[in-house]
Amino acid sequence: MQQFQKLPIRVMYVEDDETILKETADYLQEYVEELYIATNGKEGLELFLDRGPDAVITDFEMPVMDGLEMIKEIKEHRPETPIFVTTTFENDTLHLTRAIEYGITQYISKRSRPDRLLESIHDYFKNNEEFHFNLSLSPEGQILSIGEKFAYFLGYEREDLLFESIERLIEPLPHIHNRHFLKRLKEERDIDYAHCIFRRRDGGDLLLSGSAKFSASETGRHFVTRWHPIDTIVRSNEEIRERLVKEGYLKSLMKFHAEISQDIITAFTVEEFLQDFVEKLPMIGAETMGFLMLMKESVLQDKFHPSRPGLSLGSLIPDRIDLADPENEKRYLPCFLAAKHNQMVFVDDIAHLPDTGLKKILARNQIVTAISIPMKIPLKNRPAGILTLLFQENHTFDKEELDLWQNIANTVAFGIESIKAKLERDALILKLDMMAHTDKLTGTINRHRGIELLEHEIKRAQRYGHPFSLIYFDIDHFKKINDTYGHATGDTVLVKATETIRNNLRATDSLIRWGGEEFLILLPETALNDAVHLAQKLREHIEKRSTDIPVPITASFGVASWEEEQTLDTMIHRADTKMYEAKKLGRNRIAY
Repeated sequence: MQQFQKLPIRVMYVEDDETILKETADYLQEYVEELYIATNGKEGLELFLDRGPDAVITDFEMPVMDGLEMIKEIKEHRPETPIFVTTTFENDTLHLTRAIEYGITQYISKRSRPDRLLESIHDYFKNNEEFHFNLSLSPEGQILSIGEKFAYFLGYEREDLLFESIERLIEPLPHIHNRHFLKRLKEERDIDYAHCIFRRRDGGDLLLSGSAKFSASETGRHFVTRWHPIDTIVRSNEEIRERLVKEGYLKSLMKFHAEISQDIITAFTVEEFLQDFVEKLPMIGAETMGFLMLMKESVLQDKFHPSRPGLSLGSLIPDRIDLADPENEKRYLPCFLAAKHNQMVFVDDIAHLPDTGLKKILARNQIVTAISIPMKIPLKNRPAGILTLLFQENHTFDKEELDLWQNIANTVAFGIESIKAKLERDALILKLDMMAHTDKLTGTINRHRGIELLEHEIKRAQRYGHPFSLIYFDIDHFKKINDTYGHATGDTVLVKATETIRNNLRATDSLIRWGGEEFLILLPETALNDAVHLAQKLREHIEKRSTDIPVPITASFGVASWEEEQTLDTMIHRADTKMYEAKKLGRNRIAY
C-alpha cells in the first residue's frame, strides 16, 4: 500500500459493517490526528455535532438513520465539511446523485483498498488550502489568531504573528486590492469576496482570494477570514455570470459525473463507453463539446469525437500525436502539452495563440475557449488519455468547476481500466469455461458437460413434452487404425471425423465425446425419423471422408428417441445397444 504523511486533521468514520470498519479504521488511525467512530447515521450526526471533525467518511445504507439523511443534516449545519462516501456503484446510483446534490466531496468504491480512501482525503487537504488559511482580525487590523499551517505557509511561527498588524502581511502600498480590503475592515461588515497580495517572510508575494465574516458580541468585535490560493488557470466569474446560472451548470456536471459512473457498469466495450461519453457532453450545456484521445506509450491516438452538424471536429484533431516529436511542441496543441506534463492546459481565448494551423482551424469552427485535461490513472504517472473541451463562447472556469472536470476525466480513466479488466476477466472466464467443458483433442463437448446437457434436455422433455433424440456412433476398427498407422494418425482421424460431423449439425445440436472413439449427438426438438435421416447423412459423409483423413474410415450409428418416464442412463443404454447392433450387422450402418 502507498505510504502517506500523517495529516493534522480529525476524521469521523461511519460504517455499520464490522469487518470493513475494523480494516479501514485500523489503517486510517495511523495517518490522521484523531479518528471518531460511529456505526449508524444517528450516532454519526451526534458525534459530528459534539466533536466537529474536519472530514467525514460514511456509507449510505445504515440502521437507525441512513447515511444520506446524515449527510444532508451535516451539510445544513456546516456546508464546508468535506464528506467522502464509500459506495457500491451498482446499488447506490440514485443515492449517489442525491448525495452529489447535497455537496459530497468524493465517492470511492467499497471494493477499493483503504489506501485509496486515504489518498482521496490526502489529496483534498493537500490541494484545498482553504482548510489551513484561517485568520481572525480586529476591525483595526490586529491579528487575533492565525492557523498554524497558514503561518507556516507564509514562513512564520504562529506566535510570531499574534497581535501584530495585518499590514505586516498585507502591505497597503502599492497594491490597490490590499488597500481596498483594509479599508473595508474598518466598515465592520461582512466582506463576501476579496483579493489580497500577502507578503511572505522570504520576500515573495502570494495572491490569495478570500472572504471575511464580521462578528460582534460582549467579548468584542472581530472578523473571521478565510483565504485560498488563486490558481493561474482559474478565473473568477462572479461579476460576469449570475451565481444561480453557475450553480445550475455545476449541478448538471455533478449529475453527468454520476451518470458516466453508471455507464461504466453497463458499457460492453471501451469504444462504446468513450463514444457515448463524447456524444453526451452537449447535455451539460449547449456550448459544451469535446473529444478524447487515448495514450499508448508516448503517443496520443484513437480519437473519439461527436458527430455534430456544421462542426468539422475530425479536421481539428490529428490522427496521431507523438509526444517525442519536437515539432508538436511548436503547434501549441493543448492536448499535446497536457499529455506531456500530465496537467491541465487552458486556453481562455484562442486569440492569444500564435498564428498556427491550430488557431486557424479553431477560428473556422468558432471555438473561443479550449482546455485539455489528463485522464489520470490512480497510482500511475501517466494519463490514460486526454479529454479536450471546446467552447464556442468565452468560458471562464473557477476552481470548483475545474475540480469537477478533473474528477470526470479521472472517472473516464477509471472506466477505461475497469471495462478493460472486466473484458479480460470475462475472456478468461470464457476460456476456463471452454477448457472445463471441451474435449482437448477434438474440441467437442466433454462427457461431464454432456451429462449436464442431457439431464437438462430430459427435464425439459418431462415438463413440456417436447421430443428429442440421441445418436450414438463409434469409429469402426479404430483400434486397428491406431495399431497400423500409429496414435498420431488415430488422433487425426478423430479430429477430422468430428469436424465433418459438426459441419453437418444445427446450431442447437450438441456433439459430445463420450469416451475414446465413441460420440453422442444430442438433437433437441427431433423425432426418431428425423434423427435416423440425419444419422444416414452423417454416415455417408464419414464414409466419403475428406481428403485430409489419411486412412479409409467408416462409423456405426445407433439412434434412440426419448420416451416418457425414461431415465438418462436408460436412454443412453438404448442408443449404445443400437450402435452395437449396427456393428454386429456388418458396421458402417445405422440401427434404431
